[in-house]
Amino acid sequence: MLPKPTFERLKLYHRLLLDVDEEYISSESIARILKVQPEQVRKDLSYLKTVGKPKVGYRVDELKKELDELFGVRKETNVIIVGAGRLGTALANYPGFERYGIEIVGIFDNDPQKIGQFVSELVVLPLKDLKRVVKRFNVEIGVICVPKESAQEVANLLVACGIRGIWNFAPVNLEVPSDVLVVNEDITQSLLTLKHLLNIKHGKV
Repeated sequence: MLPKPTFERLKLYHRLLLDVDEEYISSESIARILKVQPEQVRKDLSYLKTVGKPKVGYRVDELKKELDELFGVRKETNVIIVGAGRLGTALANYPGFERYGIEIVGIFDNDPQKIGQFVSELVVLPLKDLKRVVKRFNVEIGVICVPKESAQEVANLLVACGIRGIWNFAPVNLEVPSDVLVVNEDITQSLLTLKHLLNIKHGKV
């Protein structure tokens, strides 16, 4: 199993390779662009099967293919969003998911004024249609973009409909069965971390 810091850096390498047109790329080039040490890059890539050539580097297509497989990019994954507010709408409109084999196939809300409205090419549906869409499109991941007061109820609904992966943007710890994976995305906490790091950089802490 990959160490978490290595896994996180491999995601950065993968994103970098999406825009590389050269046949080969060296660990030095990756390190320079991402501002890490070349030794760290080589150590991270040593967990993969792709092997670099001395003084040449790694074949970009081979490295990208292996990282695609590691992150499941080649596998199409259908996703739904619950919450058609600003955040949910922004995620539904984000074009970058397609590059990673992710397709938003539905967006839901319980607000009558939002139901029936278009978000990108999707129509906002009522929550009562959630189970039908999950089954129809074999949805694996549900995204929660609702206030924290409603998040647990939505999580329960997603689990009941067969969802086994939840991307949670509500600032609350969800209680789910042990076979359901939850990734919490707390925007406020991320901003606080950034503020703290800026204060350290400017000598305010």
